[in-house]
Amino acid sequence: MKLKKLLALSLVAVMGMSIVACGSSATESAAPAEDNGAAAEAPAKEEAASGDVTEVELWHYFDASADAKAIVDWVDEYNSLQNDIHITATYVSREELMNQYTIGALSGELPDIGMVDSPDMASYISLGVFEDITSQLNEWGELDKFYPGPLSSCMDADGNLYGLPQNSNCLALACNMDLLKAAGYDHMPESLDEFKEMVAATTNPADDVYGYAMCAVSTEEGTFQLLPWLRSKENGKGVNVDDLTADSAVNGLTVLGDFVKNGYMSKEAVNWTQADAWNAFAAGKAAMVECGTWHLAQTDAIAGFDYDFCLLPTGDKGTSTSTIGGENFGICSGAENLDACVDFLTWLCSKEKEGEWAVTAGKIPTRSDSVANYDYEQDGFAVFVDEMNYAQARGPHAEWPRISEAVYTACQSVFVDGTDPKDALTKAMETIKPIVDANPLPET
Repeated sequence: MKLKKLLALSLVAVMGMSIVACGSSATESAAPAEDNGAAAEAPAKEEAASGDVTEVELWHYFDASADAKAIVDWVDEYNSLQNDIHITATYVSREELMNQYTIGALSGELPDIGMVDSPDMASYISLGVFEDITSQLNEWGELDKFYPGPLSSCMDADGNLYGLPQNSNCLALACNMDLLKAAGYDHMPESLDEFKEMVAATTNPADDVYGYAMCAVSTEEGTFQLLPWLRSKENGKGVNVDDLTADSAVNGLTVLGDFVKNGYMSKEAVNWTQADAWNAFAAGKAAMVECGTWHLAQTDAIAGFDYDFCLLPTGDKGTSTSTIGGENFGICSGAENLDACVDFLTWLCSKEKEGEWAVTAGKIPTRSDSVANYDYEQDGFAVFVDEMNYAQARGPHAEWPRISEAVYTACQSVFVDGTDPKDALTKAMETIKPIVDANPLPET
């Protein structure tokens, strides 16, 4: 097919359309990826050497070295396996790609296959950017192998699928075992009540050490870390953001609010990114920190103490909740040669390739049947893999940015202004309820 060109970004202002903010899967930061020069205009496709070859254009925003190299290697491998399909992978900066999705919803100028941050996919589905491929994926017969959280981020409210989750990450708890032992504990927290006790016991104002550190900044990055404490199970069912006045949600925010009020967690958490919280932990200034999969590659910054990882202790013993990040690939509306697109997508997200990608790029497979033989599993990756069984998608919902804002605004009002947690969450529901009443969230 003829290559579709990126439209000038100035058209965004002319059209006056709002671009949905997205969070980085690696850092959950809202900052766009740096453009490496390949994004201004996608290069022309290579001419097929011979024969009748189906051309498929894929756009991605992988700019980290491991991810960027892996997608090129994977595409080259796929192209070598058959003679009738040729995939061209083109780097487009995240900001430009998100702009193109918004514009392309009206213009039709879209790639065949496009990458998107998992919490943003529902917004673009609602704009008509992605094609419903439910029947093709059901025929594939491997959907039951995917973790529910990542897979749900590719669905609309009716459960129709528009792509597949290609990589994932989640949140867990890192613990300074030296500080825990000094406070009389020989194990990591296994329940919310025990966690509260340990956070208080390990706080040492004289040494400027807090019991707990997290990111609670007023952006999607903050929502990413706050959600597990609001979504713990109540009556055996996970609470979602359409029910934030549930007792367990109020209790979770009360715990965090009390940490700030009692000096167990820094008031600066409302300004901290996830990198800031991790740096406090690595410097020995926090006994425990909520952290992501990507922090495993940063353990060399830890200042000479014994550490370990455990599931987030957000509820009763034996239960946990977490939030997923990661990227999805969807087939764009109007894509020519739909069958070829589905063939590549299912190959990319196959059992074998998911396991290989996880090791190569330092991610977690989105499939429970994939085996990833990490070199650094002893440093806690197994904990994150286990946490995927409890991790939930953000939404998914077409108006997730508005929901997210209501969540982090409520939490900040508790931390900064001392608002009663139930009152703060009740106010958040004044924004969230009309949104989800009009377009319900999928079942958790």
